[in-house]
Amino acid sequence: MSGGRLLMLHDSPQFGGHELMLLNLLPGVIEAGHFDEIIACFPEGNRRLADGLAALGGPIRLKPWNFEKRWAEPYLGYLRRDYARAARRIIAEEQPTSTLLVQGRIENLVVPMLAIPRDRFVVSYVPMAHRLADIGRNGWVGDTARRPLYRRPDRFIVPSRSVARQIVAAGGRGEAVVADNFVNVPPRVDQSDARRALDLPEGRKIALFLGRLDVTQKGLDILADALRRNSAHLGDWLFLFVGDGEGRGTIDALAQDEAGRLDIRTVPWTDKAHLYLAAADLLLMPSRWEGVPLVMLEAMACELPILASDIDVFREYLPAENCVDFTAADMPARMEWLAGPEGRACFARAVSGRGGESVRERARACFAAALVPGAIQIEGHA
Repeated sequence: MSGGRLLMLHDSPQFGGHELMLLNLLPGVIEAGHFDEIIACFPEGNRRLADGLAALGGPIRLKPWNFEKRWAEPYLGYLRRDYARAARRIIAEEQPTSTLLVQGRIENLVVPMLAIPRDRFVVSYVPMAHRLADIGRNGWVGDTARRPLYRRPDRFIVPSRSVARQIVAAGGRGEAVVADNFVNVPPRVDQSDARRALDLPEGRKIALFLGRLDVTQKGLDILADALRRNSAHLGDWLFLFVGDGEGRGTIDALAQDEAGRLDIRTVPWTDKAHLYLAAADLLLMPSRWEGVPLVMLEAMACELPILASDIDVFREYLPAENCVDFTAADMPARMEWLAGPEGRACFARAVSGRGGESVRERARACFAAALVPGAIQIEGHA
C-alpha cells in the first residue's frame, strides 16, 4: 500500500517517555512508505514534540492546534463542541487513510476520538490501560465511563503483552499490536569514574530512584514507609533521588524524619541520567502502575539490578526475585542480595538479549504495519 495519508493527533502539552517512543518509532513508518504524507496535530506549546517531529523530516507536515486535554475529560469532554468541530474539520480537510491517536492514557483525545466518523480507521497508541480499580481508585464510575472510549479504536498499539491484556480488561475490542519500547544503550561508564564525575562517595552502596517524583503512580509513599520501617538496618546505603515532581516534599520529609539513620540526597532532573545509572548499585522502582518505563530498560541495558514492585509489567520483564511487595518485604536483605555478586550475576543472565537492534527493527516494523487498515503484514519478520 502507498499513496495513503496518516493523520496523527495529540493533545498533551507535556513531553515524556511516550512522546519520546513515538519519535523513536516514526522512522519505521517513514521507511515503510505506506503513507505519502504524515500530518501531525499537537498543542502549539509542546515545543519538544514539535522540534522532534521536525528533525525527522520526510513526509511529516506539522499542523499545531490550540487544543489540550483538560481535567475530567471522560465526563466533560462531551461538552467541548469547538474541539469536536475542529477535529471533524481536520478529518474533512485531510481525508486521512488512517488516524493515529497518541494517548498517554485513554483520557487523552477523548473529544476527537468521539467526533471522528465511525467509518474512519482509528488507531490508538497508548502506553497503559489500567482500570482505575486496579490502581487503588474508585473504579466503578470511572471505569464505566472509560469503557466506551476503549471500544472506539479499530486497533491499538501497545508496548507490551501486559498492556495488551489491560486493553481487553478495560473493554477494548480492537486488536492490540505490541511494538516494544526500546532505548539506546547508554554509554558504558566505569562505576568509579561515574561517581567521581558526580561527586558521589566511592565506598558506599547507592540505591537510586530516577525519574518523575510522583507519589501515587511511582509509589514514593510506599517506598518512604518501607525505608522508615527498616531505617535501623539501612545505614550503610546512600539513597539518591534524581528527578522533579510533587513528590519532592515526601522525600524531604523522609530525610528530615530519618536524619542520622538514613543518608538521603535529592538531585533535580539532569541530562546525566546514564552516569547515575552507572554510579548506582541498585535501582528502586516501587510503582503502583506502569506502562513499560524507559528507565527500567536503560537499567537492564546497563545490567544494573532493579528492585521493583510486584506489578504486571515488572513481572513480564524482570526476574521473580527482583519483584517484591514493598509493604512486607525484608528490604535490607533483598537489597543486599540483589546488589551483591550473586544477585548481579543472576540479573545480568536474566536480562541478556532483551534489547538490541533486532528489538528496535521489529518494534518499528510492527508500529508501521499496525497503522495500515486491514490485516497486519510485517515484511521480513516472523
